[in-house]
Amino acid sequence: MKQLSSQKSGGDETCEINVVPLADISLVLLIILMLITPLVMQSMIQVAASRRAVAAAPDQKKTEKPLFVEIRNDGFFLNKNRMESADQLQRTLAGELSRKEDRTVILTAGPGVTHGTVVTALDRAKQAGAEKLSLVKRVPL
Repeated sequence: MKQLSSQKSGGDETCEINVVPLADISLVLLIILMLITPLVMQSMIQVAASRRAVAAAPDQKKTEKPLFVEIRNDGFFLNKNRMESADQLQRTLAGELSRKEDRTVILTAGPGVTHGTVVTALDRAKQAGAEKLSLVKRVPL
């Protein structure tokens, strides 16, 4: 005869849910999520439209001509007008920049101009109120 209740077999079965695999899977998914989140945030591309592209309507005001300062061995030239000294360059630039909305000054230096003369012109343009300074390579005519 079989004894059902008095003898216990070697492999007891339980009716409870085993939560260890569920916890393991949850922790692995949490780790994967923590590793992927910074990568997703870094891959977002920040696009800022340029002001020119936004303001490209034909009804808007006409573009202003930029101010060109040419530095030669014989002096400074503002839009091809000769300046007698660096002080006159600064005063004339201040007057021109006060009438302009775009305060960009483009500087170019001729061959043989010393570094100190270029720095003086940059300094005077900044003191005159230039917001943006650009140095361009002189193109031979």
